Amino acid sequence: MSIIVNGTITIARKSGKRGDFNIGDLNTEIGEFEVKDALIEEFDPGKYTGRFVIDWIQPDSFTYRGRVFVKNRAKLAEILIDEGERGEPQQQTPPEPDPIESEAAAPLPQTTQPAEAASSDAGQASADAQSPPTKAAAADDPDLALFGAELHAQFAQREPLQLDPTVDRQQFRAQRDRLKAIGYRFDPKTQGWLYGDDIAF
Repeated sequence: MSIIVNGTITIARKSGKRGDFNIGDLNTEIGEFEVKDALIEEFDPGKYTGRFVIDWIQPDSFTYRGRVFVKNRAKLAEILIDEGERGEPQQQTPPEPDPIESEAAAPLPQTTQPAEAASSDAGQASADAQSPPTKAAAADDPDLALFGAELHAQFAQREPLQLDPTVDRQQFRAQRDRLKAIGYRFDPKTQGWLYGDDIAF
């Protein structure tokens, strides 16, 4: 069962073998939690205040220099931002492992949906959103291969667009980085990407 809480999330950007990734520290009225979801991968480092839909909370741990660090981790289903302030927060010690690697080693707990149904639904949604191009077309245009036909059409026209965080996380990061490279900016309130527009924060 999901719960909605008010709070502030502080997002820091880390570097790993698979590229840059984000880690969030969520401070709410019910406690403080670490966030490693793909939902925050698009955000610039900074502090963001709003409402957060939490699917589950559980302890999460990792080892660094022979020590075990345990944190309470929250899995977010949705983020509703009211206001934010960009800026790289103070670096934390120890460095966090890349979520791609830690999640591969330890499967996440089930949500309210049965695993098989959730996987099927997510796979279908991802397939519908990405509309995979033919191999020949993808070979001629790397952006088409990266975004899929539907998103690529918006990308080519520099239209506003939204990425799908349920796709492969490595691909999701590559999409994010490509959009930034050509002049798109992420709007935390709408959680969409705008080309060449000024975002309020």
